[in-house]
Amino acid sequence: MTSTWDNILHVTDVISLLIFFPGCMFILIVNILDWRKNKRLEITDQIISGLGIFVLFHRIYQISFRCFTLTYGLNVTNSFVKLSFNFTYLSLISCVSLFSAWLAIHFCLKIVNINQNLYIYIQHTFPQMFPWILLLSVLASLLISGPAAQDLQRELLNSTNVSYSPLKTFISLKLYFVFTSLCFLIFVISLLLAVVSLYRHIYRMQHNAINFRAETAEAHVTAVKTLISLLVLNILYFVLVVFAVHDYGQLLKEEIHFFTFTICHAVFLLTLICGNRKLLNKLHGIWLGCSSRLLSSTYSD
Repeated sequence: MTSTWDNILHVTDVISLLIFFPGCMFILIVNILDWRKNKRLEITDQIISGLGIFVLFHRIYQISFRCFTLTYGLNVTNSFVKLSFNFTYLSLISCVSLFSAWLAIHFCLKIVNINQNLYIYIQHTFPQMFPWILLLSVLASLLISGPAAQDLQRELLNSTNVSYSPLKTFISLKLYFVFTSLCFLIFVISLLLAVVSLYRHIYRMQHNAINFRAETAEAHVTAVKTLISLLVLNILYFVLVVFAVHDYGQLLKEEIHFFTFTICHAVFLLTLICGNRKLLNKLHGIWLGCSSRLLSSTYSD
């Protein structure tokens, strides 16, 4: 059973890397070329690029961790190696959570209109905070993950009970959990507000035959589907993070979590690409170009 499970994970690692690397590089290259052309990059593209980088790094981390544990096992005496893995693991999770929260806030501020002075002020000042707020977010994730990684390592070294949860003991891990929970809560509230606002707008358009157009309605429906997909995926991601931190140090459970992380990240990456019109059009253009070349070479033969 163990060898079968290991073979499944090996195949998953290879397939996922073949999917994640081209997908993440596609997002980065398209956005870099767009930035070079226009000398600016939309906020959505900045956040999606960051998420693509972190998802790719998370995938590389999982494969590296699996190779390391298969070679040396979990009983490694080098504390620096253990601390490095813990720090990378927690940092990537917090970065993905925080960038997802910023993406949800950005969608909410663009879609939801509230006649409040504070809300209007945030709508005007929020775009001016980029890209510096993303760099500060990475720094904040590193700062909060460092003490949590040390506490996690200390608890794993001191505890003889494998099923013991480090979240019950150390304040740094509790603060880390509060931080990720706050990001998740902001994400959920912002996307729910955006989805409700879009549904109301679609309802008004349907009862206004003059302004109702199929293209506009299709764009709104696509936006609703994308936001709902991101909402469901983030809920699953948060639940998975809770179990992953709780079961950290238990190899079999970690491998199950890694497998679930892989599926969640793959769907998340696909949702980001399909929900972005620029990326989707570029991907469609690449597909048409490859198809036409393939057909022309076939006919020439």
